[in-house]
Amino acid sequence: MSQPFPVQNSTLNADALAELVRQEYPLQGSPVCKFWRKGMGDTYRIEAGNQLFFLKVSMASRRSRKDVDEEVRLLLHLARGGVGVAVPIASFDGRYVLALPAPEGERYGVLFEGAKGIEGTTDLHRRELGRMVARMHLCADSLDPPYDRDCLELEHLLDDNLACIESLMVHRPKDYEIIARIAKHAKEVVTSVLPRRNPEHGVCHGDLYGGDVLYSPDGVPVIFDFDSSGCGWRALDIAVFKGSSDWMDTNPETEIRRQQEVAQFLDGYMSVRELSSGELEVLKLDSAVHHIFLMGIVLRYWSIRDGWHWADDSFIDWHMKWFRHWIDRHPI
Repeated sequence: MSQPFPVQNSTLNADALAELVRQEYPLQGSPVCKFWRKGMGDTYRIEAGNQLFFLKVSMASRRSRKDVDEEVRLLLHLARGGVGVAVPIASFDGRYVLALPAPEGERYGVLFEGAKGIEGTTDLHRRELGRMVARMHLCADSLDPPYDRDCLELEHLLDDNLACIESLMVHRPKDYEIIARIAKHAKEVVTSVLPRRNPEHGVCHGDLYGGDVLYSPDGVPVIFDFDSSGCGWRALDIAVFKGSSDWMDTNPETEIRRQQEVAQFLDGYMSVRELSSGELEVLKLDSAVHHIFLMGIVLRYWSIRDGWHWADDSFIDWHMKWFRHWIDRHPI
């Protein structure tokens, strides 16, 4: 065979990336790069002198150059507006996005300041995160020109993922019908009570489950990982936090704790931006949209990364327990 065999998901060499970073960025000393985590993209931890950075490399099949350029533009705008975000670093010649010719196609790397602080565990942390998310939403509304990523509309959150879920569940049509019914109900609620305009509709982080945040000693949050960001309804962005605490646990005790944590987050959010009656109605969906999104997106992208061995009936059973619990609490 004269041509290399096609590749669907490579892991770039950390030493080679360290040398690239040394050549491209004004850092202190010689950078040391470690492959840190494989997710929807790859993350590398880079230490240079006493500085800490993270290099994020997009998945070729998931993000285009325009997607990554827009994410950088949003983050720079938010940082200028005083929103706590991990800031992209410019190269010597002022570029923020590096094109990396990987075996599976061009991938894109962005170097970020390493967020410092601790994980959130207190009422203060949750309230301050709510305040910062509200500030993020309001600040993003002044981005000019508007954000050119639309990946958080209902077609992407629900329809694209339902198609993948259905293909996995052809042998369990009755169970799939439960998921499809929940999606249909959620769509009807969202489109009937929410207008497609600011501030209800606009730029969203897309994955506000609470894990992509660190807090300073006085409780100020820094939000990172905007890879899932796009334009959509803010109530659905907020609803992601409702599933942040043991999101698959359906025990009553866990639900009580979850509702308390959500109340603290919303208390902070609404101290900056009041939610409309339609948004409060959508929040009653209890993260159903995000659950369908998560189930579908791991099938679509983790299968490329890890294979399909985990996507079996036990995986379906795990999710169906949650969906049946949702139906019990939300008769539709």
